[in-house]
Amino acid sequence: MKSLPSDLMIEQLEMAKMTLPKGVENEVQTLEHCVVHQVSIRDEEGAKALGREMGRYVTIETDKSYQIGEPAFEEIASALADQMKRMLKNRKKILVLGIGNPHITPDSLGSKAVERLMVTRPLKDRPKQYASVSAMAASVYGVSGIESAELAQGLVQSIAPEAVILIDAMATARLERLCQTIQLSDSGLTPGGGVDNTRKEISEKTLGVPVLSVGMPTVVDCRVLLWHVLGEDWEKYSVKLHPFEESLIATPRQMELATDMGARLIAFAINKALHGDISTEEILKYLY
Repeated sequence: MKSLPSDLMIEQLEMAKMTLPKGVENEVQTLEHCVVHQVSIRDEEGAKALGREMGRYVTIETDKSYQIGEPAFEEIASALADQMKRMLKNRKKILVLGIGNPHITPDSLGSKAVERLMVTRPLKDRPKQYASVSAMAASVYGVSGIESAELAQGLVQSIAPEAVILIDAMATARLERLCQTIQLSDSGLTPGGGVDNTRKEISEKTLGVPVLSVGMPTVVDCRVLLWHVLGEDWEKYSVKLHPFEESLIATPRQMELATDMGARLIAFAINKALHGDISTEEILKYLY
């Protein structure tokens, strides 16, 4: 399969069709309701081979999307929270930014997740196990006139967090991963990269503090649909997408439900990771 737009590291490995390069490790853990892939790029050689930054990339896959009930929800959120805690290394002053356009459903994941976070910075008597959390939904450059990277830099200078967590919608090159996958990484984020609308990078290199990015693929390039139907001959027919060959994307009809579920999973995982293994019941009590 020719390389197609995707934000997922696991798909980068699949499309490269290579054995793992030196300096790259891939660990797979199968749970009852999800599969956890952990890809670590440990040196420049591995980063160059895969075209990604050095760091850890965790992908959690499930065969459920819109209707994730107990106990699957608890298992997926807890698995994601465990990985976040490993990356955050007990840092307790956290800034969370939900990136995207809240008025466009596939791009609303970040803003929806922020609404479900336990924002604890204003609490003077918060429990000791709670982190100090600030959160904000950052609209896209075309709406606000402010780059997400510019907003992040300003907030980091003002709030001085120990780490930043970014939440953003992603793109996938596999239909079976659409709205059924969550990726977490400690290598930062370049907003819009998966849909050919690349913005300024947000990472530890640009902010000066560790940056985690987490998201769910909500769109798929229409050329991927051709590949799924036509196989290796898809390129012969891609011209029929003219003049939108490289900019036409598709999304499921049930996207409102999918982004709601993805936002809940990500937000509850962040809450669990930052507040001393707080239970889902305690989170709900705090929020509602």
